[in-house]
Amino acid sequence: MKNVIIASVILVILAGVSIGAYFAVKSKSEKENQKQAESLADNVLFNMDSDSINKIQIFYSDNNYTAEIMEDNWILTESSSDEKFALNQTIFQGICTSIANLTADTSYGEATDENKAKYGLNEPYKITFSDGEASYILYIGDKSPTGDYYYAYTDTKNNIYAITASDAEAMITTNLSIKDDKFLSYTSNQIMGMSLKKDGKTVYELTLNPDSNLWELPDEYSMLTVNQTRPAGIITLITRLTAEEMFVQSDDDIVKYGFDNPVAEFTVQLSDGTECSYLMSNYGNNKQTYTYVYLEHLKQVETYYTTDMKFINYDIFDLIPQTIENANMYAISDFEIICPELCEKFTVDATNDYAECRGYEIDLSKAQIKSYFETFYNYFSYTAIIDIDVESKPELENPVFTVKYTNSDGTKSQIDLVSTDEDSKCFVFVDEKYTGAITDSDFVISNMLESYKLLCSQAEIKPNN
Repeated sequence: MKNVIIASVILVILAGVSIGAYFAVKSKSEKENQKQAESLADNVLFNMDSDSINKIQIFYSDNNYTAEIMEDNWILTESSSDEKFALNQTIFQGICTSIANLTADTSYGEATDENKAKYGLNEPYKITFSDGEASYILYIGDKSPTGDYYYAYTDTKNNIYAITASDAEAMITTNLSIKDDKFLSYTSNQIMGMSLKKDGKTVYELTLNPDSNLWELPDEYSMLTVNQTRPAGIITLITRLTAEEMFVQSDDDIVKYGFDNPVAEFTVQLSDGTECSYLMSNYGNNKQTYTYVYLEHLKQVETYYTTDMKFINYDIFDLIPQTIENANMYAISDFEIICPELCEKFTVDATNDYAECRGYEIDLSKAQIKSYFETFYNYFSYTAIIDIDVESKPELENPVFTVKYTNSDGTKSQIDLVSTDEDSKCFVFVDEKYTGAITDSDFVISNMLESYKLLCSQAEIKPNN
């Protein structure tokens, strides 16, 4: 009996020890979990919606910049250098994304002056940002020896932390990286004019007519129309171009990169009256690949692929249609050809597939005859332009080739080719006015005569030459 009592006492004691040990371990575990939770919470430096950030101030060395959201874009509102330039939207969006939910990996203890100096935080990179209700500050110091982290602290916590290098480097900027790397930081509908100069002389000048929404040349080219796809192509290109490299500004840039003697000067006029000017140079040994460009309005040197600078090689000839349409066959009632090789008159009703010449009826309902007739007609009614000359002031005298049209509404129109006295080149006159265009009369007349003979043969017309 005595042994049973002793055994029971021992079991009670052991059970008490076990229960005590259990609660002791549990208490320790809870304290460790609590400590870990507190540590993790302390490592959360900021926690907000990145879209709520509407102002960012950057301070480093002697530089400071202030950017604010205006009409959904980051706009530079203040800078230590008083510079004015467009901002790289991707950079500022990246800053917001990184800083809004910034969490440290570990803490390095209290942010004492000694520790700040130890981790490069005595002269930190500083970012102040605001969500419209409150402002916050992040200080970034040195990079860790392993390169995986940067040391940082905030204005709301007492410790120094390690944040990932990817987060830190998304927020650390330079005076170049915050600048928009676009060739033109404006939209296509803001562009109202473009011009190109070489050797101090204007090569071309384009102006958008706000009423017709068409691009036009200066008055001296008023007889010529603009191939609207050309300026549209230039605009598409310059509003999408981004720099391959951007350089730190220097007072010596103009001479150093050859902008004191540029190969071209390109200017864009905007709807608000602003002008953006660009100087292009032949600087460098790799000019076949890269072109150096000085953005005068930003005082910034950048490089672009040379193949993207093709618009500085255009001239007036490249901006106009390569043919002059004299009269549409479906909008006339008759036409007359006058030249030494042929004098002939045709009555035409193309809509009803009918034409007539010297009593010979031409049945245009027959596909082959109509094809020959259209080929013949198009050779002189669509005049191919081979050059532009607005300096000459030729008189309409002794034309080598003339076509007179009667339009369906009874009005008259006419085209005349007058020799330039240079081979078969001719000045092109439309309605007795010089157009500024040059054509090759041999091409026009020889092809017209050849197609005329084929038409006569097919339509059973006796040739009149």
